Amino acid sequence: MHRLEVFPIDVWVRRVMNELYIKSEDETKVKKQQIEDLANKKYKNLAGIAQQYLFYWKRETA
Repeated sequence: MHRLEVFPIDVWVRRVMNELYIKSEDETKVKKQQIEDLANKKYKNLAGIAQQYLFYWKRETA
């Protein structure tokens, strides 16, 4: 679909973003908007590609 900036957030992405960047004791309390803002700031228009790598890394190391 050529939408490389789209950053889907599921349980695994929430976990990895919290683990690497946000560091909240309770990952379920991390807001989607906080994750989206962080992803847009860090990964810019390649956030979708970064999401795929983060998802894969977390699933393989969990």
